[in-house]
Amino acid sequence: MRLLKEKLNLRLYQQTILNSAIEKNTLVVLPTGLGKTHIAIALAGLRLPQGKILIMAPTKPLVLQHSKVFSEFFLPKEEIGVVTGATKQEERADFLKSAKMIFATPQTIKHDVLAGKLSLKDFSLVVFDEAHRATGNYDYVFLAKEYIQNAGTPRILALTASPGSDADAINEICSNLFIEKTEARDREHPEVIQYVKPMTTEFRFVELPEELLNIKKHLENAIRLRFDELKRFELVGVSDIKRLNRKMLLAVQQNLQAKLALGDFSGARALSLIAALMKIGHAHGLLESESVSALKSYFENLWRDADLAKSKASKDIANDINMRVAYSLILSASEKGTEHPKLSALSEIIKRQFAENPKSKILVFSEYRDNIGKIISELEQISGTNVQKFIGQASKKEKGMSQKTQIEILDRFRSGEINVLVCTQVAEEGLDIPQVDLVIFYSPIPSVIRTVQRRGRTGRQHVGKLAVLITKNSRDEGYFWAARKKEQAMNVLISNMPDISAQKKIEHAREEVDLDKFIPKEEKPVEKVMIFADSREQGPIVENLFSIGANVKVGALKAGDFILSEDVGVERKIISDFVTSLIDGRLFEQASKLKASFPKPLLILEGNFSEIFTSRNVNPSAIWGAFSSLALDWNLNILFSENPRQTAELLMTIAKREQLHLKKPLSSRIEQKPKNLIDMQQYFVEGLPAVGPTLARNLLKHFGSPKAIVNASLEELQKVEGVGEKKAEMIKKILEIGWKVDKT
Repeated sequence: MRLLKEKLNLRLYQQTILNSAIEKNTLVVLPTGLGKTHIAIALAGLRLPQGKILIMAPTKPLVLQHSKVFSEFFLPKEEIGVVTGATKQEERADFLKSAKMIFATPQTIKHDVLAGKLSLKDFSLVVFDEAHRATGNYDYVFLAKEYIQNAGTPRILALTASPGSDADAINEICSNLFIEKTEARDREHPEVIQYVKPMTTEFRFVELPEELLNIKKHLENAIRLRFDELKRFELVGVSDIKRLNRKMLLAVQQNLQAKLALGDFSGARALSLIAALMKIGHAHGLLESESVSALKSYFENLWRDADLAKSKASKDIANDINMRVAYSLILSASEKGTEHPKLSALSEIIKRQFAENPKSKILVFSEYRDNIGKIISELEQISGTNVQKFIGQASKKEKGMSQKTQIEILDRFRSGEINVLVCTQVAEEGLDIPQVDLVIFYSPIPSVIRTVQRRGRTGRQHVGKLAVLITKNSRDEGYFWAARKKEQAMNVLISNMPDISAQKKIEHAREEVDLDKFIPKEEKPVEKVMIFADSREQGPIVENLFSIGANVKVGALKAGDFILSEDVGVERKIISDFVTSLIDGRLFEQASKLKASFPKPLLILEGNFSEIFTSRNVNPSAIWGAFSSLALDWNLNILFSENPRQTAELLMTIAKREQLHLKKPLSSRIEQKPKNLIDMQQYFVEGLPAVGPTLARNLLKHFGSPKAIVNASLEELQKVEGVGEKKAEMIKKILEIGWKVDKT
C-alpha cells in the first residue's frame, strides 16, 4: 500500500503539526474544517512501512466518512476497509489479517481485542478521532493502554476540535491517550487565521409576554414557598434562592435517603420538598426557554402522576394553589395560541436566510426533544422550507431513529431535498453533517465542547452564520455567559498547553503487560483461565479480566453475567441495579434461571453497600427480605466488591480455583456450535440432562461414541464415574420415551 503524495498538499501549520506527530504521541486541537484528517492521512502514509494503521471514530457514519476520505489518497483500495458489528465473522477474520488500513468504532475493536480475534501489536499508528471522548470508561481509554502495552513501535494521533475548558479534564485526556506533545491552534492563531472562514454571530434576545410572565410569577411563588420551608431544615448551604441548583438538591436528597434507610424519618418532609422543587424547577425552565406546548405537555404528565398517586411530591404540586393557577393560565394561553417568542424569532431568522439564499441549508438545535414537534410545525408554515427532525435512537415516548434512517435523512439534506434539520444533541458530533449555511441554537448551552461542535457545522467552505436565541432575565442568559467564559478559558488553555511527558506512564504501562516474568517458570500455570461474559457486560470488568490474564469470551448467555466453570454461574449487580431489579421483579426471575442452570450460583454485589438504602425509595426491610430469600430460598451465595477491579479479581480467583485446581472445565455448549467432529460429539452428549463437560468426556471415553452411550443399559451407564442411578434413569428416559406434541 502506498500514499498518493501528489494529491496531498499540506498547509504550513499542518506540516508543523505533522513533524511533531512523527516524533511523539500527539494531541491535535484544531477548529472544524482546518484539516485534522489530512494530517492523519500524511502520518499514516509515513507509518505504513512499519505496520498497519487503525483509525477509530465514535460512530459508524463518521467511520465511513473517514474511510471515504482516506481511500482517495491510498492504493490499492482493496487493502482499506471498514469493520463493523454487522461484518460476518469469517469475512471479518480474513479482513483483519489482510488489511493494511482499518476503520472502525472503538466498540468494534474492543470486542475483537477482548475476544482474541485482533491484536494491536501489529499496528504502527492508531488515530483517535473526537479524542475528547477519552475519559472515564470510554473504550478509547482501554484501547490506548492495550496498544501502548503491546505494539512494537506505537504511535498515537488524537484529534479534536475542542478538548474542553477544564485543565484537569484535558490532562485526563492526555494521560489516558499517552500524549507526549500537544499541537493546538484556535481560530485567532496567526498560523491558521488566513484559512479560517469568517463567521457572523447573531444573539437574538427575546422577552416573555405579560401572559407568560404571569405564569412564571406563579411558578416562582411555588418554588419560593418550598425553598423557604426547606431552609428551616438547615440542609442547603445557600440562603439565596438564585444560588440554589439541581446538583445541590440531589446531594441533600441522597443524604436524607440514607438517614431514612436507617430509620430516621425526620427528613421525610424535606425529601418531598426537594422532589417538588426539582419538578417545578423543570417546568420553570421549559417556560423560560422552550415553548408553551412543551410546558403544557409536562403539566399534563404532572397531573396524571398526581391522579395515580405516584408520589407525595406530585400530589403536593397538584394541590398547590400557585401551580393550579399556573396550569389554568397555561391552558388559556394554549387555547389562544400564545407561544414563546423564540418561535417567531426563529421563523424570522429562517425567512431572512432563505430570502438571501434560497438554496440555504439550516440546522436548528433544540435541547428538549418534546419541543421539536412544535418547532417543526412552526417552520413548515414558511414557504420553501422542507423541514425534518433529526434525533437519536431512543427516548421514553418514541422509538427514535436508527443510524440507517439518520444516514438517509443526511443524504436527502445533502442533496437539497431537505433544507432545514431540527436536531437534538445527536447532530453535534459523530455524523457526517454536510456544510450548512446557518446554525441556530434554540437555547444556549453551558458546555463549551458542545458549543464548538455545533458552531463547527457552519463556516467550513464559505462565510458561516450562527444565531443564538436567548430569553432575557432567564437561565438562558446564565448559560450564554457561562459558555462564553468557558470558551475564553479554553482558548487560553489551548494557547498555553504545555508539552506533556508521558514517557514514565508509557514505560509503566509496558511493564504491566508481563508481570508474570517475575514468577518462576515452574510456578506458572500451564492452562489459561477462560471466562464467559454476557454481551451486556462489555465494560470495565471485562477489561480488567483481560488485563489480569483471563481469556474472555463474550456472547449471549442464557443465565447469569459470567460463567466460571460448568458448576459456577455469576450474576453481577451494582447497588442501584439490585434495588431496581427488586422493584421491577427481575431479581428473583434471574435468581431462578441461575439456580436452574448452575449447581453453585453466585451473586456479586458491587459498590458502596451503604448506598443500597439510598439509591431508590425502598423500605429497608424489603431489601433485607430480598437478601434472606436469595440466600435461603434460592441458595445463592452473595459476595461483595467495591468496584469493577475487585469484581474482576474475585471472578478470576474463583475461575482459577474451579478450572485449574478442581479441574472443572467450561461447557462447550456455551460457545458457538463447534465445527470439528470431536467437539461436536462432546457438544451432543452435553445436551443430556445433568451432563457437563467432565461427565461428557467420561461417557465418551468409556463407551467410545455417542451411539454407544445411547444404546447403553442402566447398569452400563452407572459404571461411569459421576453417573448414579437417578442420573442414569433420567438419561434413559430422555433417550427412549416417545416424543409427543402437546396439541393444547
